[in-house]
Amino acid sequence: MEQAALEKKSLSCYSGDCFVLATKHAKSIAIAPIFSEKLEASVVEYTLDTDQLGTFSGEVKRQGTALECAQKKCELALEILGDKVEYVLASEGSFGPHPYIPFLQCDHEILYLIDRKHDFHLHVSHMSEKTNYNAKEINSLEELKAFAEKALFPSHALIMRPNIRTEQSPIFKGIDSVDDLEAAFTECMKCSSDQKVWVETDMRAQFNPSRMSVIAKLAEKLAEQLQAQCPNCETPAWGKIGQEYGLICSACGSATEQMKSEIFGCTKCDHQEKKARKDGLEFANPTYCNFCNP
Repeated sequence: MEQAALEKKSLSCYSGDCFVLATKHAKSIAIAPIFSEKLEASVVEYTLDTDQLGTFSGEVKRQGTALECAQKKCELALEILGDKVEYVLASEGSFGPHPYIPFLQCDHEILYLIDRKHDFHLHVSHMSEKTNYNAKEINSLEELKAFAEKALFPSHALIMRPNIRTEQSPIFKGIDSVDDLEAAFTECMKCSSDQKVWVETDMRAQFNPSRMSVIAKLAEKLAEQLQAQCPNCETPAWGKIGQEYGLICSACGSATEQMKSEIFGCTKCDHQEKKARKDGLEFANPTYCNFCNP
């Protein structure tokens, strides 16, 4: 009986707590189940007009970096909700060419947390190639349907407007049916000065299951870090902050460019510890040594 009781005892310092998620786009669908499972905590949405900080479709240009935007969302929510809120979350995504792989698009997501109870800020990021992000100017319904198929329509919605944008130009968002797709195309062509239509993937989370899955992976990453406590000050959010290179070559003993150890740190007290590679590798293969294999 005692052993069973110990096994049921929560290992999360957030057990029973509630995180406020500042969002306009239903991101709790991805985040709430993971926080419930890993932290025994709930997530409730606070509908914040995040469009004031930038829109994917370009009506409002984002000011600052994605990280700054995510932090600002948290701060705006706290300004409105007041001191009773202890934890607030917000996310921000960026889409474009992969920084390392040519001709590949990627989704770079950031999830930001302000923890007032434990007095720290924390953010995690995740980059994924699993995105349907795309945009194109078109001039025929056949070309539109080809774009839509490649963009995983209709499970993933689209945005459409006349190719040359004006303040009076119509813009159609969240298009997720064939009838709406054709109607939006017809209307945009009527208003198009160059007889072309601009179509793009709708990257708002509730209209894009691929993006929602990336946010879920990010939530899992944050929850796992919140499960760990600093060995020095016992603040949650102990996690990997970097890595040390210089794994020794097994043949000549020279330092290589391979990772030697992982560096873990505290969000609050700056305590750090080095840990060996997870795969247990202690020496580098001479193939990766600049001395043995210049």
